[in-house]
Amino acid sequence: MKESLLQRCETQVRNEEVMRKAGVFEYEIVHKLCAMMHVNAGREIDIERIKDCNRILKEKAGILSNFRGTLQRIVVVKMSLADDPAKYMDDVMDVYGQLKDGTMLPGEMVAMAATAIVENCPMDQRDRIVKNTKETYRKLKELHPFLIDEKALSLISLMIMAGKDPDQAVEEAEGIFQTMKKGYKISPSTAQSLAMVLSLSDKPVDLKVEKLFALYEALKAAKHETAKDKTMVVYSAFTDVDYDLAGTVTAIGEVEDWLKGKPGYGPLSIGMSERRMFAAMIVLEDLQKNNMVAISQSVSGAVIQTVVEELVLILVMLIITSIIISSTVVTSF
Repeated sequence: MKESLLQRCETQVRNEEVMRKAGVFEYEIVHKLCAMMHVNAGREIDIERIKDCNRILKEKAGILSNFRGTLQRIVVVKMSLADDPAKYMDDVMDVYGQLKDGTMLPGEMVAMAATAIVENCPMDQRDRIVKNTKETYRKLKELHPFLIDEKALSLISLMIMAGKDPDQAVEEAEGIFQTMKKGYKISPSTAQSLAMVLSLSDKPVDLKVEKLFALYEALKAAKHETAKDKTMVVYSAFTDVDYDLAGTVTAIGEVEDWLKGKPGYGPLSIGMSERRMFAAMIVLEDLQKNNMVAISQSVSGAVIQTVVEELVLILVMLIITSIIISSTVVTSF
């Protein structure tokens, strides 16, 4: 494994251990995501700052708020990475209110979309982004009433922030969705998520889809692929960058093999597919950090990074909500 990847892996695992010590009880995959957000930001975990942010959150959001419960740790860590945590939270709650206004959208995924918009969109553009996000959601919901729900909102907001208007976003996502349905054995739900991310790129549809599945099949041949479900959506974030296929597959395999022996990556902690997803994320972030890929002019580096993080945020929320009844997570903060 090359040195930059090894350093990133070691920093990731070290940060996870710090996060574990900070909480009485938390889901392992949440520790990993919070640690990765710090690694990607080039920041050390500051537990006291995180505790301060938790107090701010409690002051601003009631106990039944969608910013509490299973989402609380993630939001608090996002706050801790902001220059002004209190203002960040005010902005997020404002965007959240706009997303909810006039809709029946439930749940924590709306709050996640709000954080994505605040972190990647200038204040003077947020009203437009929110309006177009809601309009795109409405149009997609009309096309696929039983397939599209609030879990798609974060990905929709990314399409809009990447410069798509609602009609363009729907047309491109639907075109890619239909292409995958015809040519690949994949669930409609996974295909829809893949289509939203692939639509961020201006490359030809066939090329994007072929590149995505070429990476997946190469990883499958090397026995390092995720399950053919939403975890594989992380591979779509590679599509708009240039990379060496064989070298990337080797790197993902090396990272996964290294992670296997570390605390929190065994079969009793997270699933094999989730471990492979994190391995792919680590490699992608390393490629970007070292300027070893050329990012298309249609998508900024900030949005590309957010795509990866938002995909895993969605996955994290799905995993957690599928294994617990109550949404309240007790922490020592």
